[in-house]
Parts: sequence; C-alpha cells; structure tokens
Amino acid sequence: MARMPELKLEDLDENNRKLAERISATRGGEFQGPWTHMMRNPELAARAANYSDFFRDGVAVPRKLALLGVIMTARHWNAGYVWNAQAPQAKAAGVADGVIEAIRTKTIPVFADPAEKAVYELFSQLYGTQSMSDTVYAAAEKALGPTGVVEVLNVAGFYSIVASIVVTTGVAPRPGQSDPFA
Repeated sequence: MARMPELKLEDLDENNRKLAERISATRGGEFQGPWTHMMRNPELAARAANYSDFFRDGVAVPRKLALLGVIMTARHWNAGYVWNAQAPQAKAAGVADGVIEAIRTKTIPVFADPAEKAVYELFSQLYGTQSMSDTVYAAAEKALGPTGVVEVLNVAGFYSIVASIVVTTGVAPRPGQSDPFA
C-alpha cells in the first residue's frame, strides 16, 4: 500500500529531472521506488546517489560480500523492492542460489566460503540481537580485515536507509515482480 505517491519525472524541474535521470541510469534505467521519494530533497538524493555509487565502485571488500550484507538488510526490513533489485546482483556477484533462498526464507544457509559465513553471522547477530559478540566480530575481521568490516557495515547501513524509505512509504516491489516475502 503506497502511503506517499512517487514523484514522476514530469513533476520535476529541468535540473532535478536531469539529476533523476542520472541517478536512474545506473539503477535499472527507471525513475522509481525509493529514489522518487529521495528526490523530494534533490541535494539529499544527489548525495545518497554518490554514496551508493561509491559502494559499487570504491570499496575494497569483495562485491559478493557487500551484496550479501545488502540482501540480509533487505530481508531484515522485509523490503521486497530492495530484495528484488539486489538479490539478482548478489547472484551475479557469486552468492549461491541456496544461500540467497535461505536468507529469503529465514533459514540458515550452508556456506562454501568462510568469508560469506562470517558476513552472514555478523549481520545475523547485529540484526537479531542489536549487539556483537567478540567471537563473531573476530571472525568478520579475520575474513574481511578492519577496513572490510567498516565497508560492509556502511553498505548495509545505506541499504537500511533505502529499506526504511521503502517500508515506510509503501513502495511496492518493482513493477512486474511479486513480493518475495509474501
């Protein structure tokens, strides 16, 4: 149920329309979802897009590990729009289908990669208990290094913002896609 109508490109002045088109160009080509709400404050949207772009191009942590944190965040928030956008990217980056499906269905995945298991346990504990044991943290730091831990937390933190917009404003899953958590 949409609580806030999504802005359309035609609702924006020329400068903001160009910004929305630039943001959309690297996010599936469509101006939709949480970005239509962020554009209510174009400076916020521009800064959020730059932050998001940095996660795609500027972090050292392997993409599959960052995206594992993202899909865990989408699942934590029950944000179907975010899941539908990011789960295929996680798969393309090397996260196994079985891991993705286990996260979607809230079952414990089996990992071949110890780094993926460390990221999974990091976010499972963080989202499950809002705390972090020394053991889980040490495993994450061993797998990712201190910089990687900070990077993956920032990536997932950004997607917590996006997911909170999706859930609060009632953004439906992407057009033509069903709710993955229904």
